[in-house]
Amino acid sequence: MFDPHLHLPEVIYALPGFEINIYFQNVVTVINPANFAFDVECEKGRCDQERWRWTPGDDETGRHKLKLSVWSDEGLLAEAETTIVVSPRNAGAGRELVILQIGASCMAAKGHGEQLHSRFQLPDNPRFVMLGSHAPGYTPAVPGGPANEAYGGWTWATFFEKESSANLDNDGLHPKRPWDVPSPFLFERNGKKEFDFQRYIDTVCKGVKPQVVYFELGINGTFLAKTDEEFEKFWLGSQEPYMRKMLSAVRQVLPEAVIGIELMPKGSWSQDAFGKNYGCLQSRRRWLINAELLYKTYMRLADELGFMIIPEYHNGDGTINYPSLEEPVHAASQTMITRSSNALHASLDGYSQWADCEYFFLKYLLAEGLIK
Repeated sequence: MFDPHLHLPEVIYALPGFEINIYFQNVVTVINPANFAFDVECEKGRCDQERWRWTPGDDETGRHKLKLSVWSDEGLLAEAETTIVVSPRNAGAGRELVILQIGASCMAAKGHGEQLHSRFQLPDNPRFVMLGSHAPGYTPAVPGGPANEAYGGWTWATFFEKESSANLDNDGLHPKRPWDVPSPFLFERNGKKEFDFQRYIDTVCKGVKPQVVYFELGINGTFLAKTDEEFEKFWLGSQEPYMRKMLSAVRQVLPEAVIGIELMPKGSWSQDAFGKNYGCLQSRRRWLINAELLYKTYMRLADELGFMIIPEYHNGDGTINYPSLEEPVHAASQTMITRSSNALHASLDGYSQWADCEYFFLKYLLAEGLIK
């Protein structure tokens, strides 16, 4: 019987007053999700054609079980369970929360960090501090405003290897990259550049230590894999060793910090977007397999390496959340059609749903007393 590769996060975080979703085609790896039916068993929310959705109330905090089943004309193909954890709206009120985000283009993008920052300006929140050398969109960081340490096209390895702009070529998809910026974690020592997270905290962060450090990395190092074997080669050769070094360095300097890794949405639901950005270098079909392999790798390593999973991929609408362009149906036609035009980099709607997941996760940490 066909295996749809159902992969729900073990836990999905939520907050009163905010919608949380499970978009069904984001939690399976299939070419055409319209060939399947999705049934949800849960005391909360509603099951639609493309998603399960729920906006909890203030009286619905706590843990709620959810079971998702995938069906075809053959019968039941797969089923999985998750727990929806709804934290109190006022978790962390009156405290201070300091975070550091480290990542690639989706974290660096204009709109992502601003959305998260705006959530913490709502009532019943802690004083929120975002550390980093720049603001989203590679603009100067303003004290008290959004900030991060994220760069388009970067990988786990880049933060250890990029001493100058000569180390990384522009791929044409990230025209606003600051090409003259070396890794912010590399410092001169005995005539050569060395990775030094403590000096980064001392200099860039002016000695302020984040309580939470989380990453959006791994996609750039594995995206172009065409087979499972090639994915493993890319991951083991140039990604996992540097991930282990990064997490170890952060843990050594910040022994009490919470470390997390985001599992970001899988991108546009249209092959048109992948064709627009990558030509024939990568297809949506193969990218979905790579994304599943990457997310399952992180889930497998989380306990061993002491980091938490920040699930986001379940919460992204792959149609509305990505830019589109109007163009002729074909070269000989004057009829115009709208096509999805960016495979992985979202519009403001998309970054808003991503930021919700980060917000829910951080409020969970505050509610559970996990932030020192």
